[in-house]
Amino acid sequence: MNYEQFFRDVQAGLLRPVYLLYGEEQFVKARAIERLREKLLPPGLAELNEAVFEGGGGASGATAVQITDAAEMLPVMAERRLVLVNDWAPLIAGKSRDESGETDRMTAWLENPPDTCCLVFSLRVPPDGRKKMVTALKKRAEVVEFPLLGDPQIEKWLNQALRPVEKRIAHDAVAPLIFMAGRSLTGLNQELAKLAAYVGERAIIARSDVEEIVTPSAESTIFQMIDALMERRPDAARRLLKSLLERGETNVGALVMITRQMRMIAHIKLMRAKGVSLAEIERALALNHYAASSAARQAERFSADAAEEGYRACVEADFAIKSGRMRDETALDQLMWRLQEVK
Repeated sequence: MNYEQFFRDVQAGLLRPVYLLYGEEQFVKARAIERLREKLLPPGLAELNEAVFEGGGGASGATAVQITDAAEMLPVMAERRLVLVNDWAPLIAGKSRDESGETDRMTAWLENPPDTCCLVFSLRVPPDGRKKMVTALKKRAEVVEFPLLGDPQIEKWLNQALRPVEKRIAHDAVAPLIFMAGRSLTGLNQELAKLAAYVGERAIIARSDVEEIVTPSAESTIFQMIDALMERRPDAARRLLKSLLERGETNVGALVMITRQMRMIAHIKLMRAKGVSLAEIERALALNHYAASSAARQAERFSADAAEEGYRACVEADFAIKSGRMRDETALDQLMWRLQEVK
């Protein structure tokens, strides 16, 4: 089931006894759980009819017995209880405590769940399809995925979110906003509030507003950093790298993103040389138009040999770290100097 059908079913009162919710789009998934709460839990009686468990694999993780006992309790002045289990260990990668026994107990319970409960397993990461518990849930539960939204869906969502403040976002501002802020609706929601305040009485949020006020995402920062290196502005590039690290990114994480960007530039350079159109490149590399245009602009500044050399430098830096020959900070520092010299 897709998430849109899930919302329609909840609105219509067509509830299943067990759900598995997962996917990268945490904002929509949180809204889905909130809709279940609104539908199931009478005002003032929520605490009596809801149980929430954290499912880590350590000693404090929820057990199958704890979960099923909570699900078997009768609701108080309500038709159903809501039992929410976040990141239950037998569903995700890694070995958990007594996983075989936990899986057997939960699988047996799933054969006949009571109609007085709605049990929801919610995952922040994809379920591990190799696990027996995941296979059992796919047979017995309603599985709902919450993927990151595509550009048209995000544009629709943005304008719906802006409706209460009587504003809308210009069509040509959407792709830059997604590129700069990322696809997570949580981050987009924060930037949207800033933009609405920034434009004041104006009804339309323009592309120039986005480019002026939105905090660049990690991906956008990497684009800017490579621009600075190509323009022989090493101080600016290092300031951008520092800002990325100060926001919590690691040296290895930064290297991964630089490598991905240089690989993209090399691909685009080769594809353009073969006469592939930008629209075809967008589809092949799964990029939105703004990101593809920005990457194509960067690719134009490289020769084919230079693009390959830049990507090779990234791969060599990665190998130096993984082989223990070089510390991650040193490898990243040397890579920055090498990329500055690539032409």
